[in-house]
Amino acid sequence: MIPILFVVALFLSLTVATVDAQRLSRDLNVEVLINQAGYLPQAEKICLLKGLNEYTFQVIDTETGEIRFQGKMTQNSGDFGAYARGDFSALSTPGNYYIEADTFRSYPFEISPQVYSHAQHLILDYFSRQRCGASSTGYLTPCHTDDGIRMDNGKHQNVTGGWHDASDLRKWVGATIYGMIGLSRCLEFNMRDRTMRERIAKELQWGNQYFLHMQEPEGFVMSYIGGDVQKHSDSNRWTDNRIGTDDGALEMVKPNAGISQADMLIWGSQDDRIIRTDPLDFTGQYNFIIAQARMGRLMKRIDRAYAKRCLDAAEKCFNWCRQQDKPERVGIIAFSLQAAIELYRSTKNKTYRDQAVTLARNLEKLQAKPAGDSIYGFYFESDSGVPYQNIWNGCLELISLCELTETFPNHADQAIWSKMIKNYCNGYLKRITTRNNFNIVPLGLYGESDPGGNRKVGSYWYRYFMVPNPEWWVGINANLASSGVALSMASKLLNDPELQAMAQHQLDWILGSNPHQSSTLIGIGHHHPRHFPGSTFLPRTPVIYGAVMNGLGGNEKDQPIIGDGNWQISEYWTPMVSYTLWLMAELSNIAN
Repeated sequence: MIPILFVVALFLSLTVATVDAQRLSRDLNVEVLINQAGYLPQAEKICLLKGLNEYTFQVIDTETGEIRFQGKMTQNSGDFGAYARGDFSALSTPGNYYIEADTFRSYPFEISPQVYSHAQHLILDYFSRQRCGASSTGYLTPCHTDDGIRMDNGKHQNVTGGWHDASDLRKWVGATIYGMIGLSRCLEFNMRDRTMRERIAKELQWGNQYFLHMQEPEGFVMSYIGGDVQKHSDSNRWTDNRIGTDDGALEMVKPNAGISQADMLIWGSQDDRIIRTDPLDFTGQYNFIIAQARMGRLMKRIDRAYAKRCLDAAEKCFNWCRQQDKPERVGIIAFSLQAAIELYRSTKNKTYRDQAVTLARNLEKLQAKPAGDSIYGFYFESDSGVPYQNIWNGCLELISLCELTETFPNHADQAIWSKMIKNYCNGYLKRITTRNNFNIVPLGLYGESDPGGNRKVGSYWYRYFMVPNPEWWVGINANLASSGVALSMASKLLNDPELQAMAQHQLDWILGSNPHQSSTLIGIGHHHPRHFPGSTFLPRTPVIYGAVMNGLGGNEKDQPIIGDGNWQISEYWTPMVSYTLWLMAELSNIAN
């Protein structure tokens, strides 16, 4: 029998040992904010630490422990609170590093000319995992090989291929078409890299099956399949992959409002998904044109017959749009301008040049002119005087103007375009991004009343995040990434390094330099928001590396929130993925 005093002594000694072990352990204060993927050698590199203290900070080589750079973090106040801000842009030597400031440190990061290569490959993997149809890579392949049944006449039409748009099974044309644009931009920057070029080309051809299937003989593109036909998510489902039934039985689908029962008779399996056959909105039509014109140009060396098919599809859709639409609102003008530019680049047809020039003149009429010390250079939605904003396409008008300037450098209107670009950058973007320590571009301006947040510049209110209402709002990644692309383009044209630094900061936020220290690119960095897997079908969407989430959202006071797995923040949407890919390719191309 063991003496009771021995047991007590043993217990006390173990307890003391445990306490000593806890005292010897060290909880690291990993709170210094950086881009968690890392930086290109010549990029502006900023670190942030919340609070009003000033610190000396060191950038330390993770392998040798040597200090490679030392600097001061100075106090800065801003819209998201006070931060100490350090600049280590002077460190350009490739390597792996972390930052120390007092008792705080950062996550490790890399400096390299290829720092975003891994992330770009992950995004390519994401697209291949999201393939719809009988692929070899889709996460539940084969799927939806029976897509689909036309809403207007009940007949089967092959609209297979493409990608699932998000953390669901829908194939919204207006959203998934951004995949074609982001991937084609990445291809353009990687034409010399054979392996990357072949990967992207194959992915583009897979996705484009769907978009070409969705074009009607008149030239327009239909809206979607897998979306909401009669009620929310009623076509957002897995199917049996069988077109029709052996006996050719007719199955009845309850009619939607305004649609006769005869129109809703479908030939085939009852679970076949319905094609929304009405025309997609004009933003989507012009994006289709942009995508097909780019395919017509980029695919020439790979498959000339296929390239011609794509270009013919672009011109046919553009002709339909010109008959149906007279672009008068900023968003539509910017998209149609870009479409005309891409068609000119692919055909050298001067008609497209002339249309682009006319559209740019219309855009100039809607730009806010300098007036005293007031902010200027932004755009009004129309002649109504309401400032333009778009959560998916921040600064698209700037992208289109930059490409117009680059395409027609000797045009008589060149000085007008250059002034429009300078006014937008100097009168608006440079002034508005200094109001927060992260230098991110806001969602936009509001003219009449405070939308929440008590943020005002001149006579305009502004917000960084959409107002969180019960019906619809999403995070800001597409706005930031597309704005970053525009800033990078403008920096090149204006020879303005400050704009290039601002472009970098938009990506920094997406990759972890934000108040929640959250990277929203899955597989890169830390503290990803909780995954949203979908909610109306089983099995649900898995965690997919390379996915870019919608992005951090904001509360009523316009302060950033990370959510709790809600779709507004944590779902994967194609515009967010595509613009982030494009921005990384743009920054890497300029750096190299």
